[in-house]
Amino acid sequence: MSNIELENVIQQIKSEIEIDALGRGKATIRATARLAGIDDKSLRTAFEGAEQTPSQLATKLIKHGFEGAEQALWGQTGIPDMAIAVILEYYATDAGRYIKEQAKLAYKAFAVYGIRVWMQKIKGWEQEKAPQQILPTPSLEEISTLLDLTLGKAGLEPKLVAGAKLNAMAKRYPHLKQEAEEAKSMLAIPVENKLLAPKQLGEILTEQTGEVWSPQRVNKFLTEEGFQVRNPEGNPDYLPTEKGKPYSQMTLNTAKGRDKTVQHLRWLESVLETLEV
Repeated sequence: MSNIELENVIQQIKSEIEIDALGRGKATIRATARLAGIDDKSLRTAFEGAEQTPSQLATKLIKHGFEGAEQALWGQTGIPDMAIAVILEYYATDAGRYIKEQAKLAYKAFAVYGIRVWMQKIKGWEQEKAPQQILPTPSLEEISTLLDLTLGKAGLEPKLVAGAKLNAMAKRYPHLKQEAEEAKSMLAIPVENKLLAPKQLGEILTEQTGEVWSPQRVNKFLTEEGFQVRNPEGNPDYLPTEKGKPYSQMTLNTAKGRDKTVQHLRWLESVLETLEV
């Protein structure tokens, strides 16, 4: 028996091999017998008596979890791929004077991949890939409701909540980006004279103390005094603490040279009266 002859046998029994949707294979008793190079009557006799008087082959199958009652049904249901592996191994190595060269070739052929993959290759079976689940895009109303339930209930300035909504909507609906930016520019809270940037606070402190107060020094000082904290999200750069909220306000402005609205934390001049400079 040569590999070419084995391939001929495989082609002849191919129609008697089945692969289910999960990739599990099975074959008829006739196909299994031809693959092992034996008479199919020998297999039928072994399976039919497996429950009452198990043969050496039936006993080996029982040890691998295939009960005698199950073996008795294989004439109608077909032989599972894992049981076929046991059968081929038996006739390739354990059957004594009944060892078959064809069984050795078949056993060697599937030993590299495993019987199930080997049978799948014979049938040209490929597992169907589950379609990738595409999550639905949230509606504009859903985005608005979500941010109202989070940012709105957190007490954030209503105009800032509206700006966050527009950002989220533009991200999910890119074709609305230009309209969203225009709407955000209309939300911009005017920076009144009484609301000062760290640079302006620094100018006042420099004049009062005679020392140089850069914006960086002012921000560091406000942080150390517990009036603000760094914002890990980066827009705005700082967020007011409970201590700093009475003296501050968030503002919206359009970044210079960029079509993007940014937030800033600005201060009332009265904050300087509470600082121990």
